[in-house]
Amino acid sequence: MGSRTATAVDSTRVRFREMDDREIEGYVDTGEPLDKAGAYHVEGGGAAFIESIDGSPSNVAGLSVTTARRLLRRAGLL
Repeated sequence: MGSRTATAVDSTRVRFREMDDREIEGYVDTGEPLDKAGAYHVEGGGAAFIESIDGSPSNVAGLSVTTARRLLRRAGLL
C-alpha cells in the first residue's frame, strides 16, 4: 500500500466575556493558563470565561473530532 497524505484546516472562534483584574489574576494564580496555547483551557477553569464558541469545541482543545472523522472516512478507515 502506498503512502497517502490528507490535510484539512478547521477554524474555531472563541469569544471571552469581559473579565476584571481580580478574575484574571485569580485564573493565572491557578497555574492552568501557563502551559496552554492561548493561555486558557476550554475544558477547564477557563471555560468559565467563555461567552461563545463558533465552531468545534474539540478543535480548541487541540483536534477537531469532526474533521478527523471526515478525513478517516475519506481514507476508507471508518
